[in-house]
Amino acid sequence: MKRRDFLSLLGATLVSPPNVSFAQAPAPGTGTPPLRIVVVANTSYEGDGLMAVLCNKWARNLKLDVPGDMVWPRPVADVKAVPVVQVDPRPRCRITAKAQTGDTKASIEIWCLDDLMDKNINHGFSDNKATAMDAIKNYAPSGQVLGPPDGVVAFGTAAFPDIVPYDGCATVGGTIYVRDAHMDGPGEHSNWSWAGFDKLIPSNTPALFFKNVLADPLTALTINSELLTVPNNPAQKARLIFAADGVAVSSVNIPRDTPYALVDQKTVTAAQQAGATNVTSVETTHGVIRAQWADKPFIYVTAISNRIAHFPDEAQGNYAQEFASVHNAAIALNHIMPHFVAALGPA
Repeated sequence: MKRRDFLSLLGATLVSPPNVSFAQAPAPGTGTPPLRIVVVANTSYEGDGLMAVLCNKWARNLKLDVPGDMVWPRPVADVKAVPVVQVDPRPRCRITAKAQTGDTKASIEIWCLDDLMDKNINHGFSDNKATAMDAIKNYAPSGQVLGPPDGVVAFGTAAFPDIVPYDGCATVGGTIYVRDAHMDGPGEHSNWSWAGFDKLIPSNTPALFFKNVLADPLTALTINSELLTVPNNPAQKARLIFAADGVAVSSVNIPRDTPYALVDQKTVTAAQQAGATNVTSVETTHGVIRAQWADKPFIYVTAISNRIAHFPDEAQGNYAQEFASVHNAAIALNHIMPHFVAALGPA
């Protein structure tokens, strides 16, 4: 049986072209500091679903230690509250991870943009999201400012650009396309800018990552066996969609009250015109995260909660739909992370 046929039996879609701090501490037995990897979720419910998996002893990958330096759950920052609740500029937790193969270790920081913004500002504005990530850049545990991350993971929910439902699937890829949508409606909008607008921005992640996950059917089997079924318009089978040529498209500076249906389709079309052949994630934030560390290895791990143009009727405000889809993406991240660590380590 060919490997691709075997993977199809697993239900995977794999597509690939030819309370302890370990951050910046020497890895035992190696004398070298662990890699720094930042995982950035957008909303609190996305971050909560991710934490639910990482803190669950049944779900957590054995190559990921128990989360430490835990600052979760936390109160919502509110400068108008009495007493005032300030933004806590720390990750939700840090986790030491071992590589799938080899001796490389990493300190993984789990961040959430909602945590890093006061409740009284617009969390949907792209410039506020970018500013919030200053906390990640300036993070200084024990007074020591860390260097830039060795790897970046954008994590969140998105639409899938197909009328066929993929709701509940998890997608992984590396390339980003960002379109400025400020002209798509009359409402108030942010004015975030980046030199990477309107072009395909490659991952910078070593090809070994995609190759090794593709060559490891047990990872796909494990992920697919742990996925939940969403209640609204679920995929025929919730599964991992892993693609080295996958593209996440992000619409930024969206005017207030402008329907996503209009904006999203424009951005998908623009990305395809720029050369994207496999769009697997349609949302608003992955590109803003990518832009903060443009030269670093990057992947996105996306929870598909709805079809394109169907956010209002399939996912918006629906706890079960959003939690199940986020859980599934967290399961995917949980099991591919050791491969990411290995790919970023020494050859």
